[in-house]
Amino acid sequence: MAAISLSIDWRCEMINKFIFNYNYDLIDDYRFPDDIEGWDDCPYCNSKPKVWIFDNGRSTGCKCNNSKYDHRTIHAESILSYYKRTNTLKGYNDQELKDNWNYWCKNGEELFKKDYKNTGRW
Repeated sequence: MAAISLSIDWRCEMINKFIFNYNYDLIDDYRFPDDIEGWDDCPYCNSKPKVWIFDNGRSTGCKCNNSKYDHRTIHAESILSYYKRTNTLKGYNDQELKDNWNYWCKNGEELFKKDYKNTGRW
């Protein structure tokens, strides 16, 4: 397994915020993605994420959680948000959630930030 270089501050934030469980404590709508091999393991709980993709959002969940409603999650722009901003689905990145998750696993930074007020993205 390749070494992951993450900042100490980010590690401390994760350790203080979430309990590392041995099971997925997520709502039933989360499922393993079809292309699970392309998703990196969480650098903390060493699990592949489950994903929840719906009209108004896309998010991940792993074994880093306090409860099924309070867990580490990475987001990507929803298909509805993209359509509302662009009036088309041309250019919609259906791999954005995986890209964001894998980037976070390697770098400790989220690429996507919800910002409806300034960008219309949610």
